[in-house]
Formats: sequence, structure tokens, C-alpha cells
Amino acid sequence: MKKRGLLLAALLLLLTLLSACAAGSSAGGDSIFSGGGSASSPGADAGTMPPDGMNSSMDFEYWGEAEPDAPMEAPGSAESSPGQVYTGENAKLIQRAELQLQTTDFPAAEGALSTLVSAHGGYFESSSVQGGGYYDEQAARYGVYVIRVPKDRYEVFLNAAGGLCHVVSLNRSSENVGEAYFDAETHLRTQETKRDRLLALLERADTMESIVSLENALSEAEYQIAMYSTDLRRYDSLVDFATVTVYLDEVLQVDTYTGPADSLGVRMSSALSEGLDGTREAWSNFLVWCAYHLVGLLVTAGILAVAAVLLLRYRRRRRKLFTRPAPPDQTPPGTGSFPQK
Repeated sequence: MKKRGLLLAALLLLLTLLSACAAGSSAGGDSIFSGGGSASSPGADAGTMPPDGMNSSMDFEYWGEAEPDAPMEAPGSAESSPGQVYTGENAKLIQRAELQLQTTDFPAAEGALSTLVSAHGGYFESSSVQGGGYYDEQAARYGVYVIRVPKDRYEVFLNAAGGLCHVVSLNRSSENVGEAYFDAETHLRTQETKRDRLLALLERADTMESIVSLENALSEAEYQIAMYSTDLRRYDSLVDFATVTVYLDEVLQVDTYTGPADSLGVRMSSALSEGLDGTREAWSNFLVWCAYHLVGLLVTAGILAVAAVLLLRYRRRRRKLFTRPAPPDQTPPGTGSFPQK
């Protein structure tokens, strides 16, 4: 009986201790917020803590809601990944093309190109023309034009530009910047939300330290907003207006190159014709070069002639010096040596 009594007393003591520990734990959990909401729970994320120096009693209401830099989802994109944003008809495509043309009438072709650009609502981003040659003002000219046309007139403009002159080559390319555009939009909305909340906190700030901290954070948010806004404007410009680079060459005769599908006679005739035209142009350029440097050539020829005459005279003098005859023998008669017997 004594043993049973001792065992029962021990069990009662153990239950009393367990209930006391449970009550202490519950009281300790309630005491976390006993400071009137001025401290956060131990399990709170460190990213939701207010900045140092800010009024915790005021800022806990905001900083405890959500992290200001947390990414925000674009409208309608809750079930779509960034790779599926802005695809299909809404794809953000940057379209570019390079068009090389040949013409025998450069001024007319340049004027027609300018009219075509205006008719399609485009503009010249840059243009460069090398008029004439170094030796002849009437030599072939070469122009490079960077043209921006609306994306809905891109195909029509290329077809129309190809009909102005002889088309040598046409290269086209496109770049999808939908993911980068979507990311920039998301970051911009996040920073705008952060700015609005910081402005609301700034109106309620009551200490200089809090004001300085909030203004620093607001300045950083404004910088990020300006950066992402600039990126979006640049993307919009590149997407809304396609870029077409036109290379315009002035030639005496446009290329009549025939492909391997043509017959041998046609290819040989074309090659012979182009060879004769090339030879004629080369001799014409040589004669023009000679006419341009005529004075210099005459002066050079005169100097070379004088140098040649002086060289010939020098060589003749040296030849006479080495071929001079030996002097006659001056030995008196009778004084010569006699042979010994």
C-alpha cells in the first residue's frame, strides 16, 4: 500500500509540473505582443523588418504587410510563365532589314526613296552620301540610309523599295523581346507601389531620422522607376518602328549576273559582256587618273630625264678615263740592255 501511495504521489507531481510548463509557455507566447504591437514575432521574415532608424510603432503597419520589393504579377499572367508573355499577335518583335540597291541615276533614286519613306509614315534616322570620287566629281556615288517605318507598313515598304532600283540583296531578321519587356513592366509596377507606400509613410513620419531614411528609400525607388521607364520606351520605339538600312550604289550598268541554272551560252555571253564593261571602265579610270596628275607626271618625267642624261655623261667620263692609251717609251737609243753571250 505504501508503494502504491508513493507511485500515485509521483504521478500527481509529474502531471502538476507538466501543466505548469504548458501554462508558462502559453503566457510567454502572449507576452510577445504585450508591448502594444511595437515588436515583430520571432518567426517573422527578416525582409519585412522596418529600416533602421524608422519609427517602429508607425512602420510596423506597413512593413509587416509585405516586402516592398516583392515581385508583382502582371494582370492576367497568374497562370502564364514569362516565356509565354507577349507571344502571337501581341509579340514584342524588333524587325530589321538590310536592302542593297543599284541604280544608274542616283539623284532620281534618292528622291524616289525619300518620297517613299514619307508616304509610308517613316523617317530617316541617319543618312550618309559619298558624292563623286577623288579624281572625278562625276564618279559613282554611294549612299547609306537608316530608315524607320511603322511595323504595320514594314512589308509594304520593303516591296515598294525593291521596285525602285535593281535589288542586289535583301536580308531580314527579327528579335522577340517579350520576356525582357514583361520583366521591365513587372519591376516598374513594383517600384511604383513601393514609391506610393513610402510617400504615405513620409507624410506620417515624426522624427528626423525616419524622414531621412524614408527619403533615401524614395530616391532609390524613383531612380529605378526612371530606369525601367526608359527601357520600356526604348523597347516601344524599336518594336513600333522597324529599322531598314538601305545601301544605294550608283553604277554604269546594273549587275546582270546569271545563275548556274542558265545555259552555258547565256552565262558565257553575260561574263564576256561584264568583262568588256569592266575593262572599259578600268581604262577610263586610268585615263582620268593620268589627266588629273598630268602636271605631276610631266614634272616627274622631266626630273627622270635630267637624271638619266647626267648618269650617261658620268658613265662616259669614267669610260674615257679607264681606256686612255699608255705613254710612248722614252729610253735613249744605245742604252738598252744587250743579251749576254
